[in-house]
Amino acid sequence: MLKLKLEALGHPTPADVSLNNRKEFASTILWLEDQKIRLYTIEDREKLRNLDNPKMWEEGYLKYKADLNMPCLESQQEELAWILSHAVRLEFLDDPEQFASINSQQQSVQTNGKQTQQKVQSIFEGKINVQDKAFIDGVRLLASKLNVPHHPNHLLQLEAVARIVHERLSPDARGRKPIVGTPFPFDKGNDIVSSNDPALDLPMRILRLLQIQSLRQLQTHINETIVAVQNITANPKTDTKLGKVGR
Repeated sequence: MLKLKLEALGHPTPADVSLNNRKEFASTILWLEDQKIRLYTIEDREKLRNLDNPKMWEEGYLKYKADLNMPCLESQQEELAWILSHAVRLEFLDDPEQFASINSQQQSVQTNGKQTQQKVQSIFEGKINVQDKAFIDGVRLLASKLNVPHHPNHLLQLEAVARIVHERLSPDARGRKPIVGTPFPFDKGNDIVSSNDPALDLPMRILRLLQIQSLRQLQTHINETIVAVQNITANPKTDTKLGKVGR
């Protein structure tokens, strides 16, 4: 996502920007300010130009974030994603006619985003508070592990996570029909799977049920194979031309 935004803004080497390299990150911030954002005058960008002086550049960067009204974010990846989005927004405001052809698509995306939020809230309604801090932290942590850029709305970020997970599923898992019916109350059983660690008991129950489901599917395939073989062997076809009479 960061690479796509850099490409859209015309960055000379979007594929070579590494967040692990402090100087590359600093030079990318400077390029965005020089070429796209232009919040400061040329003279006021002096601290951001001190790429070889980490202390002075960090001072300038902290002030720059404050002047941009950037929200409090947890990582450089999230900060760069936010600044890139801000730069893209400014690029659009400079020449809105350039993007007129995709306005209808953008409105469709926004509508789908609202529908997604409502859908997520309805799924967890009565079970999980989607505005709870623990839930939000869990979404942020999962998104960071999958390199999903930060978004102020954690439900939209959860939708992006779901899309990435779906794309990485195997073809068999992707085409599998959803299970319908009354959920099995595995969380209310008296049998304890993991007595040593209560936190692992619930996940292990889920894994056990998934294994049972896989075994049932395997048994179904075996039964279908047996029936197919029996249909062939129980109705043999005789070729009389191969028969012989006498010696």
